[in-house]
Amino acid sequence: MIKRGTPDDSERMFARIHAEENRPIDDPAPIRDFPKYGRPLVYVSGIYGKAVAWTHTYGLIEWLDSSGKYHLGWAHSSSITRVTREEWKGASGL
Repeated sequence: MIKRGTPDDSERMFARIHAEENRPIDDPAPIRDFPKYGRPLVYVSGIYGKAVAWTHTYGLIEWLDSSGKYHLGWAHSSSITRVTREEWKGASGL
């Protein structure tokens, strides 16, 4: 669990700001957040992560790479697949 005010918390906050500034230009719909403790587990192009937010046609996905570095990026909704907890192979640090 990440505690408020930790370096990890700051890294995630800056990643979110950067993602919102660089959201796909072809979707002006409002960004809606999933509840922090109810984020869907997803699979997108070889990456297991969690859906953080969504718009009409895109999802904002968070994941940790093999070195443990945090990433946040947009994916088209057609490329996002929800997976069960048993199917999910993502990092437990999310």
